[in-house]
Amino acid sequence: MTLERRPGVEVRRVDAARRIGAAEIDAALFPLERSVSELAVDAIPPLLCRLSALQGALAAQLLTRADNGAPPTPAEPDRLLSVEEAAAILNVTPQWLYRHPRLPFVRKLSRKAFRVSETGLRRWLAARKG
Repeated sequence: MTLERRPGVEVRRVDAARRIGAAEIDAALFPLERSVSELAVDAIPPLLCRLSALQGALAAQLLTRADNGAPPTPAEPDRLLSVEEAAAILNVTPQWLYRHPRLPFVRKLSRKAFRVSETGLRRWLAARKG
């Protein structure tokens, strides 16, 4: 990641082990809040764009962080089942699955071949039971 150097702007890298607290954020934003009325009109649109990008990044962090700020654990990759395996789980014949290719867990591989998402199949079954 490259950092853009600007005159009069202090750039600090934050060690991954050290998290920034609310007091540090307030201290960093205070000069900006104080000088809003002094900003040149042509400096406002780029600043708004950067603030919007920052807001999006913060929202993404908020949504992806679980368990009090711990990074989320990676999900297991989805396994694609053969038609025969999926039919056994559903307790139907493979022909039944071939006749219902528009089910939400079916993944089309080519014009004549498809597999079944195991995760999607389990979710679909859980939704039908619940």
